[in-house]
Amino acid sequence: MILTKKEKTIGIVLAGLLFLITLSSTFFFLGKLKISLVEWISFNSCSPTSFLYLLLFVVFLVKKNASYLMITFLPIYFLGTMSMFVLSWDEANMIAHIGHIIMTLNLIWVIYIIFKHKEYKALGIGLLISILLFVPYIAYVLFYNQTHAEEFSKLFL
Repeated sequence: MILTKKEKTIGIVLAGLLFLITLSSTFFFLGKLKISLVEWISFNSCSPTSFLYLLLFVVFLVKKNASYLMITFLPIYFLGTMSMFVLSWDEANMIAHIGHIIMTLNLIWVIYIIFKHKEYKALGIGLLISILLFVPYIAYVLFYNQTHAEEFSKLFL
């Protein structure tokens, strides 16, 4: 698939914004809060999937296979976009929501590219891989966060 210069530029800018906000979030959780890697994967579950999206975005730019764009669609949608509907919109969550908005904009760009270029096979393959890889991850994150809710809430006191 060949992207126009405008499509490629928008995708790169959105990916760059996602990289910056994900890096900031990662430094906050691992550096400032000093949580373990397991806690980071669970409490800041958007970051590992965002880093994977960024890696697969680069692979997409090199290989021109749109399936790579869809692989992280499910976890970013569930953990990022849907978080905007369950987390409060107060100052404590505002930076997280900026990240969720950037994740959502990346997903909108992906869907636009997939449908504009009629990459329906890539859509199906990518979503199938996404389901197989990330449904267990999402279930783990939800279970871990539920069983460690008290520890999570203590982090922000």
